[in-house]
Amino acid sequence: MDELDDLPELSFAGVQTFLKAEQADVDDVGESVDVGVLGVPFDGAVSRQPGARFGPGAIREASAWYAYLGGYKGGVHNVETDQTVDYGDVEVRDCGDVPTVPTSIERTRPQIEAAVETVADQTFPLVLGGDHYVTYPSFLGYARSVGERVGLVHLDAHSDTVESSTLYGEHFHGSPMARIDESAFGGYENHAMVGIRGYEGPEFPDLVDERGLHVSYAPDVRERGIEACVRDAVDHATDGVDHVYLTVDIDAVDPAYAPGTGTPEPGGLTSADLLTAMDVLGEYDEIGAMDLMEVAPKLDPTESTQRLAANAIVRFLEAKFLS
Repeated sequence: MDELDDLPELSFAGVQTFLKAEQADVDDVGESVDVGVLGVPFDGAVSRQPGARFGPGAIREASAWYAYLGGYKGGVHNVETDQTVDYGDVEVRDCGDVPTVPTSIERTRPQIEAAVETVADQTFPLVLGGDHYVTYPSFLGYARSVGERVGLVHLDAHSDTVESSTLYGEHFHGSPMARIDESAFGGYENHAMVGIRGYEGPEFPDLVDERGLHVSYAPDVRERGIEACVRDAVDHATDGVDHVYLTVDIDAVDPAYAPGTGTPEPGGLTSADLLTAMDVLGEYDEIGAMDLMEVAPKLDPTESTQRLAANAIVRFLEAKFLS
């Protein structure tokens, strides 16, 4: 077997951690590590189609392809960024999944917040969702770690700014940005959205005008290009703050490219737009935490959605840690 020792592990073999990373306890990631990964298999706050609880596992499995590529000596050449990279050079630890209670937001939320805060005390937290409500406790966990106000860059089809719903109340996946705005660490004045489209509540235009929320709608992206819109978003989110949280809802992407999500909206970003956005966002040191939400793999028999999600995360890590 000695002649096989130097071969990269096949993508479909071995333990399916993110990027085939070593496993670690949440409180033992280590400050020398680049990224600590947390899965949150929770979709108890959805309003339409469930299935995002299976997102973390699917994204991890899809990421194994890039670990396989990174297993080659000398790395691989990314023809889009014109860089030769070895993904094995990013020190990642996978902390497994946060304990969740599928029927209880109230019991799950503090578990997420505590886990993200613990990882953020040591390194860059990467959270794999899960429905988009998960962003609220994840943001709070990161913000409590840095102990300061935190800006928010938010790629999504929907604003998720519902104050309260007659049916779902104040805590569901349409409300996390409203809850962040109410917190001591967030606010619409440092919140920038990219890709919003479809239908919002009638109060949304007033919210944008009166609270300083920055929005690049999907038509803006088509007219101005994704790079310009993303850079404007970061400028807004970083105004007066030193730390930024990045949240990516996969439904920011058009369902033609990413159908595996519970609330798809036509007219969205292309897969190329998303990858370019990740390249640009990875340039900013202010971004100290990231999540990717709403991948529901059972709604996409082609597996394209989780593959795009994994590719997007890897492109962000490449820009942040390997450029």
